[in-house]
Amino acid sequence: MSPSSTRSLFFLLCILTTAQLSIANPPLDPNSEIADCSCYKAPGNEKALFLNHQFFDFRNLDNATTSSNLTAPILINDDQDAGIEPITSPFFGQGFFGDYFTPASWTVNASESAPVTLVNSQQNIYLARDAPDSPIHLTLRTNRLESFQSASDLEATELSYLFASIRVRARVTGSSGACAGIFFYHSDDQESDIEILTRDEHSILRATNQPGVDPQGNVIPEASTQVPIPAPSGGANGSWTDWNEYQLDWLPGRSEWLINGMSKLNKTYGVPSQPSYFLLKMWSDGSSWPGNMTVGGLATLDVEWIDMVYNTSHDAAGASCKTVCSVDRIATDAVPQVAWGNVGAARIGIVPAVLVGLIWAAVLF
Repeated sequence: MSPSSTRSLFFLLCILTTAQLSIANPPLDPNSEIADCSCYKAPGNEKALFLNHQFFDFRNLDNATTSSNLTAPILINDDQDAGIEPITSPFFGQGFFGDYFTPASWTVNASESAPVTLVNSQQNIYLARDAPDSPIHLTLRTNRLESFQSASDLEATELSYLFASIRVRARVTGSSGACAGIFFYHSDDQESDIEILTRDEHSILRATNQPGVDPQGNVIPEASTQVPIPAPSGGANGSWTDWNEYQLDWLPGRSEWLINGMSKLNKTYGVPSQPSYFLLKMWSDGSSWPGNMTVGGLATLDVEWIDMVYNTSHDAAGASCKTVCSVDRIATDAVPQVAWGNVGAARIGIVPAVLVGLIWAAVLF
């Protein structure tokens, strides 16, 4: 088959896929060289293409960017129950990162099922490092007071994600009774989660699509699955207290969870279908899900980088893609790499398996 006929067949078959368009934005380092990418494939998935890419790398931020001493701010105390503390660094309120994420400061009062009032504070979101020569990381913190749980919630300003692949290099440490959440949210029935419960064994991650209970309050078994965490080397018995790479692929009709590049779970139950926003949380409210943290307890979610390829509900229809880029090595290369080039105009969406071979045929011959 000639390259021209391959491209024609490729285009003909691709009209069955969904189409969206947006302009990709640069990574956190505005001086990085950007490949001429018109769309991106999900890491480890040759079939899912997306129009947008964002890479937020906290590891090598300079002092001028952070305007922070890179140490944990003092803990919230019992008198700070209103959540009105300011941001810990100008980094969270301006510039590239501030355009895409904002720390939240809302409160959820105690109830019968969640007996501890939850108060989100911007003071619980900060940049830190383990030692003077260690990489910088983002931290979300929660700690238990006598009368409330001080928590943290970092929300994306984009409210219209509609299918995405998100990767986060993270670790969780601290007291039992907290939940670290990395997820997409539209409503309580339209939500897809990576969650780590500090009451669980250190080798367990919770992969959940909502709703988790039916209208009668019964647990839906398909909703949440305990997933074993493999070690980054590929061995068993990994731990969420160590640095791991967590990935959630939210695709039409299917969610997939990967850990350290290894596919661990596919789920068709409860896959969100509505425009959503993305957020990271470190929280507890004393309910049965996170558990009830002991007064004086503390837990943290640390993040070295966030990588996202995604579409949105307001992307223009009828988009085409000529150059597909890979972000598989973004954490070391800092920029996307061209994966498939000169393949002709292709609609964006979930690419049928047969097309993957055609794409490579168009590249190689």
